[in-house]
Amino acid sequence: MTDQQHAIQTYIATHPAARASDIAAALGCAEAEALSALSETVWEIPDTDLPQVLSEIRAWPRAMVLVRNADAVAEVEVAGEGGRVSGEWLNWIEEGFNLHVHIASTHYVLALVRRGKRGMTYSFNMVNQAGQVFCRFYTRTPAARRRFLNFCRAYTPRKLEKQVLWVG
Repeated sequence: MTDQQHAIQTYIATHPAARASDIAAALGCAEAEALSALSETVWEIPDTDLPQVLSEIRAWPRAMVLVRNADAVAEVEVAGEGGRVSGEWLNWIEEGFNLHVHIASTHYVLALVRRGKRGMTYSFNMVNQAGQVFCRFYTRTPAARRRFLNFCRAYTPRKLEKQVLWVG
């Protein structure tokens, strides 16, 4: 375990409700590394495979898209087949909203299985060059979760070195 991984695990042990962005801000690490540490299973997918990831997302009946910055969070549920790639952008043009994701900013994709407030979550997370997760796509149906896991089988999961820490 690296010193940074140890610091992240220690922070999680002492701040169990911390979000990845909180951990990254407190420790000066990449948000993607903090998010990985909070996850049960992690696959790192190279940006060269982004077209396959986007094709997979568009095959889901529905997806929840989360876009976050330091001051705002937007969560939008979309029909997967509605997403259209146009050059460097992935676009959903819907009745009540327009969503535009600059997919060319993707340095790699983290596919994550992690514990959420309502059970396990399955998501593709777009990570930029700075290690920030700028867009997340969550499965919304059992069929999409099965598709997600089948898709991820083509990749080797990242070995997560989690250390059980006692905090007294």
